[in-house]
Amino acid sequence: MPCNLNFNECNSFINFPVPIFNCRCRLIALLNSSTTTVINPPIVLANASLVATAQTVATQGNVVFALSSSTGTGITTDNAGNITLPTGRYLVSTSINGLIPTNGTASFALYQDGSQITASTVQVTGTSGANYSTSMNNVVVVNSGSSTLSLRNINSVSQTVNNASLIIQKLA
Repeated sequence: MPCNLNFNECNSFINFPVPIFNCRCRLIALLNSSTTTVINPPIVLANASLVATAQTVATQGNVVFALSSSTGTGITTDNAGNITLPTGRYLVSTSINGLIPTNGTASFALYQDGSQITASTVQVTGTSGANYSTSMNNVVVVNSGSSTLSLRNINSVSQTVNNASLIIQKLA
């Protein structure tokens, strides 16, 4: 394992996100015949940026996103608005720009494996046909295997989306 050459002390301050294994720590451990070794866990990045162009979203329909960019592996999307996430904990940030529908309320929610994520509803009221912009942030946890994420129209009428973005950042 390569050394961290800044020679900071092993436990002299808080290291983010994990303690740094460095040459000085290795030397101190060797001199003290210590069997305790600090080893940083590998951090697997998985981030994705998705965009949606102008579309009309039916009641209980998904906003259809296209993958704009990604790092790591495992985050994919299909042509029906379903985003597949591998095991992990993710920060999902959504931004939506559209037109207020005929009933005066624009409302969307995130769904995971077909069930609405608690507290993921975003709702905007206004004059029918007026532009709106809204956003939300949620943490999504995938415990094992993979999970399907979608942004759905939870309104009783169709909604027009001018554009939308969804940023997914793996936290752990």
